[in-house]
Amino acid sequence: MRPAGGWEGRALMITVVFAVAACGADSPSLSTADPLHDLITIDQLVAPGFTVTTPPGHIDATALGTAAGDASIASALRGDGLQSAASVEYQRAVDFGTSNGPIDIVATVARFAAGNGASSAYSATIGRIDAIQGAVQTSTGPLGDQAHSISVVRAAPDGLQAVEITVVWRVSNLVNIIVARGRYGGTRLEDALVLAGLQTQNEWVSASD
Repeated sequence: MRPAGGWEGRALMITVVFAVAACGADSPSLSTADPLHDLITIDQLVAPGFTVTTPPGHIDATALGTAAGDASIASALRGDGLQSAASVEYQRAVDFGTSNGPIDIVATVARFAAGNGASSAYSATIGRIDAIQGAVQTSTGPLGDQAHSISVVRAAPDGLQAVEITVVWRVSNLVNIIVARGRYGGTRLEDALVLAGLQTQNEWVSASD
């Protein structure tokens, strides 16, 4: 099924933008901006009906580790030079059985003191998500300096299948995570990449200010 609300067309546009950028531009210099301002906003979501379920806010290393399912990550993130992080969650109430596009989106940005620290945190993050039972690695195409994604399919209580797609990518000293959840067959990697592209655009704007 095709995603509703123009997700597919927007994904193509974002892919073209980053293909060009990857060929002819360097990543922005080290970000010093508050990552709260880099998060995708509700006005940037290209499907209707989303509401904010967890408002944009700062999170610390402990919260990042807890979200990843491993509280011990906190000390490693601090060692990598974590300076600041922020997260937001959006959801929409639709009929899951016929839904197209994500129905739950979590976006996170973590800023590190330097690119090498961000790269270390990025590598550790993809190692953890690749270890999730049932994780299937998928290619992202050009996205930031480093990018990786997985999808995990699970049976929902009503017998339908749900998919969780996680995209992790690095832009200079920023590590980004987008998690998109929805009906399997109605939510696709392209949907998550649209969101990743929009968040990356926010970061390029912040770096140029």
